[in-house]
Amino acid sequence: MISDLFYAPRLNSVRMRRICGTIALASMMACLAVAALAAEAPNSRLSDDIALTKATIALLAARDIAAVRDRLDPAIAQVSDDTLRQMSDQIGTSEPASIETIRASETHRLQTGDGNSRIVLEYALTGKWLVVDAVVKTEGASKRLYRLFLTPNGLPLRQLNAFHLFGKGPVQYLFLAGWIAVIVLTGWAITIAFRRHSGWRRWALIAAMPLGLTPSLAVNWNTAQVWVLEAVNNPNGQVIPIFALRYPMALFGYTETRVPYLYVSAPLIALGYLIWQRSWSHR
Repeated sequence: MISDLFYAPRLNSVRMRRICGTIALASMMACLAVAALAAEAPNSRLSDDIALTKATIALLAARDIAAVRDRLDPAIAQVSDDTLRQMSDQIGTSEPASIETIRASETHRLQTGDGNSRIVLEYALTGKWLVVDAVVKTEGASKRLYRLFLTPNGLPLRQLNAFHLFGKGPVQYLFLAGWIAVIVLTGWAITIAFRRHSGWRRWALIAAMPLGLTPSLAVNWNTAQVWVLEAVNNPNGQVIPIFALRYPMALFGYTETRVPYLYVSAPLIALGYLIWQRSWSHR
């Protein structure tokens, strides 16, 4: 009797752990299933929009101007036949050696599915590469091209917009110097925290140091254009938030046409820690 009473709580504890484990596993599987279902529709919609863009370019190459105009949104349907013929001449009649999707992104309403998809394709043609920049507008069951631009290049985008350290202007190099300085200061703060602290405080500080807490300033490495990543456009202009999160605080990225850019956000935790350490050491 005593042994039964002794083992009963243990058995109940094992059963509870098994039940909790089963519930957690079922919850995780349900979340994965919901995420998969949620991702399936956008991926299918993007595939349809890419296919529509490619089919429209094929119609342009075939000089079927009427069919192309039928696929244009009324906002740009007033484009002249001469312009469409000039676009057709840019494509030519030869079959493309390859078609690469440079960018495919979308902004659609969850309730209705209405919205826009941004599609950037690169056609490898005879002696040139053609960049197709299109926006597909979806309204109900209707899909039309709201934007369609063709840009011929002598080299593919991966070569045309490749990163080159030399031959840039003062804006790029000043930004690069500040970008490196922020990384060095953050690394210095991490080194001091690693040496002067132990246990969870050490690792908490090290993990928090690279966190940027201000809007991220970015520079286009090829054109020297400077902008704020978190800026939001509205009818009244741009809105830049006072506070933003960026982890890590300094890194690089690529635009929709594969142009490299650098960005940096102020690591206020690392800077504050260095100031605090300096003032504490002088006491």
